[in-house]
Amino acid sequence: SMATVHYTVESLKPAESIGYLVKRCGVLMSAKAEAAFESQPLSFVQWIALMKLREHGAAMSATELSCEMGHDMGAMTRMVDALEIHGYVRRQRSTRDRRAVEIELTPHGLAQVQDSMHLMVELLNDLLAPFSQAEVKALIGQLQTMLQRLQSYEPDLPALAARASEAAQARKPRAAARKTGGR
Repeated sequence: SMATVHYTVESLKPAESIGYLVKRCGVLMSAKAEAAFESQPLSFVQWIALMKLREHGAAMSATELSCEMGHDMGAMTRMVDALEIHGYVRRQRSTRDRRAVEIELTPHGLAQVQDSMHLMVELLNDLLAPFSQAEVKALIGQLQTMLQRLQSYEPDLPALAARASEAAQARKPRAAARKTGGR
């Protein structure tokens, strides 16, 4: 049997496109979270990195962390440098591969994750205020299903996304140079 057709060339509009809506919600939620974190000693993105390390429960390579977060390695290295300076993480030789370096959450980093958690709780509860508990549960389930489906297409999708992000960054200066006639 043929799969249900949800969109056609004629019917696809940004206001009803899953891709646009998820991306736009993510952008606006990140902006709102960054604003909430202005009072904190670390940024929202740094807090997410610490949360990923906490959730992982063990040291991670910079590559693993950058793939998880969809950041290029340059940005990840700068972020880890900042987190290390503030004592939130430490770099250590991998026990699996002595040539590799892994990033580990420190007790200070774990405490900071906990101290900032209320900001995300307040933000998410505020965003979800118009929804019933059943609607929130259904939305989470639907988004988890979509995430699993996207992850099943390509096991290395986060790495591809990070490389695409790097490629997009690399194209920006050239595009600007063309617009100004190379001046």
